[in-house]
Amino acid sequence: MLKVTKYKTIAQDPDKYLSFPDIIKSPRKNNRLFLIYREGDSHHPTWSKLILQISNNNGKTWKVLKEFYTDLEEDGCVWNCPRLSYIDNALVITCDQKSSTHERTAMFKTVQLISRDEGNMFRKVSVAMPGMVPDTIVKFKNKLFCANHKIKSEKNDLIQLVSWSRDNGDTWYDTNIMAHSEKKQFCEASVVNMREYLIGYLRENSGHQRNVYTVISKDGIHWSKPRKLSIFGQRVTALKDEDQKGYVIGAFRDTYIPHIYIPEPEWEHPKLAVSAFEHNLDNNKIMLTKIDWEYSRSQYHFGYTGMVRTSPNEYIIAYYIKQTEENPFIKLAWISKIK
Repeated sequence: MLKVTKYKTIAQDPDKYLSFPDIIKSPRKNNRLFLIYREGDSHHPTWSKLILQISNNNGKTWKVLKEFYTDLEEDGCVWNCPRLSYIDNALVITCDQKSSTHERTAMFKTVQLISRDEGNMFRKVSVAMPGMVPDTIVKFKNKLFCANHKIKSEKNDLIQLVSWSRDNGDTWYDTNIMAHSEKKQFCEASVVNMREYLIGYLRENSGHQRNVYTVISKDGIHWSKPRKLSIFGQRVTALKDEDQKGYVIGAFRDTYIPHIYIPEPEWEHPKLAVSAFEHNLDNNKIMLTKIDWEYSRSQYHFGYTGMVRTSPNEYIIAYYIKQTEENPFIKLAWISKIK
C-alpha cells in the first residue's frame, strides 16, 4: 500500500503554463536530484523553456540550474515533453520539439541535451528518433531503448514505437513497432527493465476514459500483443519495485470517473486524480492510491508525472496540476510503501 506523506509546490506563475515534469536521482552524488519541466504561454505554446532545477538534500530545497529557450517565430519550434536519463554518468535531457501549435500537422524532431558535469555545461545533439513524447532511456541487454510515438495522419492516428541504440547512445537509427492497432491509438509508453524482460505501459488514446495497456519484450525489438489493465489513464511513469520482486510502481493521470450522482453544475466537483499504483505482475492485480485531485474541466491540464526512488520504500512523484489556479503549476508528492 502507498501513502502520501507530504506535498511541496516547486514552481508556480499565474501568467505561465508549467507542465510535463520529470525527476531523477544522480548516481554520482548522494541526495542529489534533478527536476525538469516546461514553461510556456499555453498548453500548445508559441514560446517555451525547459527549466532544470537541482536539489542536494533529497528534495527539501531546490534551485534553478539551467534554462533552455525556444520560440516558434525565432527558432521555428518549441519544446514539448522532456525526460531525464543517465547514460553512464552523463545526465541526458531527451525532448521533442514541434514546429506548430497544431500537433496533428506539426513536424517533430528529438533533441538531447547532454551534461558530463552534473548540469553545469550541456551539449545539444539532434538524434534520429522519430515521433514525439520520448520516454526515459532504459538500458537492457547491452542496448539502450527509448519509446516514442508517431502521428500517422491528420486524424491523429497514432503508432507506438521504440528506438534503440547499439552504440551506447551515439546513434538512434534503429526503430521498431511496440504497439499498433487500427481501432486503438497507443502512445506515451513508459518502459521498465525487469532484468529478464522489458514491460511497457501504454496510453490508449481513442477516447478520454480508456484503459492502460501493457506489452512485454524479451529483446526490446519484438513485443507482445497489448494487454488491458484495470486502470484508466494517460502518460504512465513506471519503475521496477526494487523492494518487492515481481512488482512495478507507477504514477499517471487517472481519468476514471465513478458512476455516482453529482449535483449540477458538475464541473465544480473534482472527479479526476493524479494516482499511483502497485502492479503485481504475477497475477496482474493493481492496488491504486489517489495522490492529488483535479477538476474534470481541466482533464488535459494536469497529471503527467515523473517518479524517483529516493530510499528503500520511499518515492517522490513530480506532476503538474491546475485545480483552482489560472494556470498549471509543478508539485511534488512524497509517498511511502506501508506494509
